[in-house]
Amino acid sequence: MTRKIAMVTGAGKGIGLATAKKLIADGKFVVLIDSKPIDIEKLGLSEDDALCFRGDVTDMGFMGRVREQTEALHGVVSILVNNAGISPKRADGKSSGILDLTVEEWTSVLNVNLTAIMRISQLFIPGMQAQGFGRIVSVSSLAGRSKSVVAGPSYMASKAGLLGLTRAIASEMGPHGITANCVAPGRILTDMAMQAGEEVNRLYAEQIPVRRLGTADEVGAAIAFLCADTSGFINGATIDINGGFFMS
Repeated sequence: MTRKIAMVTGAGKGIGLATAKKLIADGKFVVLIDSKPIDIEKLGLSEDDALCFRGDVTDMGFMGRVREQTEALHGVVSILVNNAGISPKRADGKSSGILDLTVEEWTSVLNVNLTAIMRISQLFIPGMQAQGFGRIVSVSSLAGRSKSVVAGPSYMASKAGLLGLTRAIASEMGPHGITANCVAPGRILTDMAMQAGEEVNRLYAEQIPVRRLGTADEVGAAIAFLCADTSGFINGATIDINGGFFMS
């Protein structure tokens, strides 16, 4: 059986890295992309299982080269995990409010968290169509599903928009054997969450029914589940991973 090729953005650490490792454990070959260098050996990965690229996911010239090199070396990407994202914070660790939000921040966040995902999907969907198989999983957020305790308006808007984009892809591409779904993590123990500080996270955990923050491995396992061959009837869905903080 041919080994499926997966691509994970923002894969150098946190949820992206946990997802990449889970996909490799599930028998996939994984292309890891991050804005910072990825050291395969330090991450405990092998060149037999992974290919790494450093670059900006908003740069479609770079993403086009990633596709070309991946296809030339390993084959067509049939699994796309859109994990890369940003959530700017002020010097005090808090997000800008609606009256403080600048157009520059708004544009930057929407470009990384939403527009880039649309364009990357456009880049890789044709290959999935040709195969008659595809899995697209995008990392939204509790901030896109409900009120946010920590995130600002630019982040909330980008993650809510991602839910709509995913439903649009799911509806149009379903007949081609391509599914599109989201996971919506709540507070997860990652570097992004740590920007807010230990006290903010402690108070947050007290409001969660399971009384703790989540882990990157828990989110990665849910993403890998949606990427599986056996998940083909899950389409246009959002899996909430928040310990019960938000229930729908």
